[in-house]
Amino acid sequence: MRGLLSEYNIIVLQDKAEASEIHDTMIEYNLLPGDAIIALTCKHYGIDTILAFDEDFKRIPWLKVIP
Repeated sequence: MRGLLSEYNIIVLQDKAEASEIHDTMIEYNLLPGDAIIALTCKHYGIDTILAFDEDFKRIPWLKVIP
């Protein structure tokens, strides 16, 4: 795994969201916990565009989703 991450210069980001923030995001945007964590991690790191086939991310106002 380390070789693959290194070969492709992949950076693994730490989750920064608090439990209450995850809960609030789940409720507000009707998301599963994992999706809420991904959306909040993007928000905390200033990531505004993601590649995803999950339609749920299209409900997140700070994310542009590329299918």
